[in-house]
Amino acid sequence: MRKNRSILTFILISVLLVPLVSAADTTNYFYRLDYTFENMGDEDFPLEQEDYTLPLFLNNTWQSVTILNRSGDFTRAVIDLDGNLGIIMDVDDILAPGESLSFGIEYLIESKPQERPSFSMAEAEGFNEIPPDLVSEYTGHTESFTVDDPTITDVAKRAAKGDETVLGTVANLLDYVTQNTTYCNFETPRYPLDTLSDSLGDCDDQSILLISMARSLGIPAYLKVGVIIHPNIVDSDTSWEGHLENDADGIGWHGWVMIYIPPWGWVPVDLTLIDEDTGLDYIINSPEYDPNIIEALNVSEQAYIGDTVITRERIIASDLHVTIIDEAGEVYRNGLGAETYLILVIGSALAVAIFMMFRASARDQ
Repeated sequence: MRKNRSILTFILISVLLVPLVSAADTTNYFYRLDYTFENMGDEDFPLEQEDYTLPLFLNNTWQSVTILNRSGDFTRAVIDLDGNLGIIMDVDDILAPGESLSFGIEYLIESKPQERPSFSMAEAEGFNEIPPDLVSEYTGHTESFTVDDPTITDVAKRAAKGDETVLGTVANLLDYVTQNTTYCNFETPRYPLDTLSDSLGDCDDQSILLISMARSLGIPAYLKVGVIIHPNIVDSDTSWEGHLENDADGIGWHGWVMIYIPPWGWVPVDLTLIDEDTGLDYIINSPEYDPNIIEALNVSEQAYIGDTVITRERIIASDLHVTIIDEAGEVYRNGLGAETYLILVIGSALAVAIFMMFRASARDQ
């Protein structure tokens, strides 16, 4: 009987743990994105292509995003200078007075945790170890990353403190930005000089400032935009002078920095999702290695700030009302939710345990 109990214990633990261990490797999420445009005026409103373009997320070795459902037909096209793909919905682009247009998409996201590097100043390398092609592609002046601004350049040089390693320099830049910038949410992304001037900015504002400072020193950097999926995220707000309504359940959009630090290569740096004591800690503890942060698009050459400002001004000047609904959550085996899945796992384990107990008792009689 003692041997049978040992076998029983092993089976019970195995049944309980195997599904949980396999689930820990890859996490599945659903994400539903719905748009509604309503013309509240008395004249026709022409929609721009950007209004009815939906994002196609990035696919790589740690995340895979596929379309589960969509409303209507679409064509696939490159939507920006950085090669990000989107879905151009097949819709009537003229909204008559009082007319509304709704469309949406649902994604299945499979995400794995990324391996977190072991950063140390002892292994840090100098600027000569940055590949020249990356310097050429990711350190230039753009509409959003104002590298040539003398104020940005001067502040970056002073903040770098003459460190000869890329890791040390980036850590010093992070010290400066995080200690001299307070989080404040704005309706459109801000130019780095504006963030620097009033010491206010949200996730992409602070990221854009850091990227501009890093680029001015010859360190490759660009902006990554994606989503955070977490059940505690619930938000509803109206902006753009009442023309834009956003409702989010379980998901929030977020921006962070991708920066090249030899010998570790491209690494994510988050300035607002965590609160650390030093710039090096921000690099070491970046949350972007976790599976619930999903990459959507890269921002390097496109007019990320200017295009958003133009869109806001166009919508505000119209009688258009836009509603965006985001909903996301974790998907378990067979599409079950977390609580249902856990109940079934425990129930199955108990059933196996009871069966084995009766079987063991029968053998002992």
